[in-house]
Amino acid sequence: MIGAAVAALLLALPGRMPPLSQASPYSASKNQITSFDDNPPFKGVVVLKDLGCPDLHRNRIRRHFLDDSGELLTPLSQYVVPTITASTSTENILKHIVNRLAYLDAPVDAKEVAESIEFYLRSGKRAIGAARRVLKNSDVTEDQSMVVKDLCSGHGLTGMLFAACNPPGRLKASMRVLLVDQSEPQSHLILRDLISEVCPWVNQDTVQFFEADLDDYVTKSLSDDATDEASIIISTHACGSLTDDVIRYAVESRAASVSVMPCCYTGTAKGTPYGVQRMFGVSASADIKRSFLLHDAGYHVDFAAIPKAITPMNRLIVAERRC
Repeated sequence: MIGAAVAALLLALPGRMPPLSQASPYSASKNQITSFDDNPPFKGVVVLKDLGCPDLHRNRIRRHFLDDSGELLTPLSQYVVPTITASTSTENILKHIVNRLAYLDAPVDAKEVAESIEFYLRSGKRAIGAARRVLKNSDVTEDQSMVVKDLCSGHGLTGMLFAACNPPGRLKASMRVLLVDQSEPQSHLILRDLISEVCPWVNQDTVQFFEADLDDYVTKSLSDDATDEASIIISTHACGSLTDDVIRYAVESRAASVSVMPCCYTGTAKGTPYGVQRMFGVSASADIKRSFLLHDAGYHVDFAAIPKAITPMNRLIVAERRC
């Protein structure tokens, strides 16, 4: 019964998550730390100071790279647009993208850039790995492709980083990105074009913006004929029950993977026992409930986190479909 399973999990929860079983095909590599850190250090090239209030980092990315005199730490005259190849490291790709956004004063906050980078670095490898397993087990042997669906995407930076960090030739399959939100922000095209100057494969052919309410998009998508693409579903800070809608869509569409970073938890823990909510709080109770929904639907589920200096709503649910 799910109640007994939840109870067993909760007894192991205080402080740190239990390590993954080494017998699992999804387990961490040997000697890799597998305990859960709810406030990990930064992995990416944009490191924010913990100022006690993440909103203090809502300054344009250019301002983040200015010194005390108001000059860029590296003068624009010294910057050269790099040549990115399939062998270029993810770290260097992200560094060049951030440099471009900063030098040309892109309309995006340092907080949002750090958030998108940290989300990708903590979910991208597993998400893409799940999609590759799905394609490997499919009947399609040529022209394989995967699609990243960034739902409630805002300007779409997170989804575009998935494409940017995987140049043509790095994956055996091609990758396209679909961004979905109620309206396309003016900043989207500016960000896409700036990223394209560094990563030319991120363009209007590989990145599309679909303007729609999430319900309308889900209805249309599920009614369309199935494709041979392996889908990667992501969503950062889809408000409240929208995260649950994203998860349900991923399950119903048999997505290869789904990675979400929820927020606005009011009412989302409904259905979990009162004692669970009282002991662990509404947010953890809601995410535990979500993890069991995914688990029961055939997904391997794990938690991750980004640094709290970016946002206190920093927990990720990362799920990979078992093939």
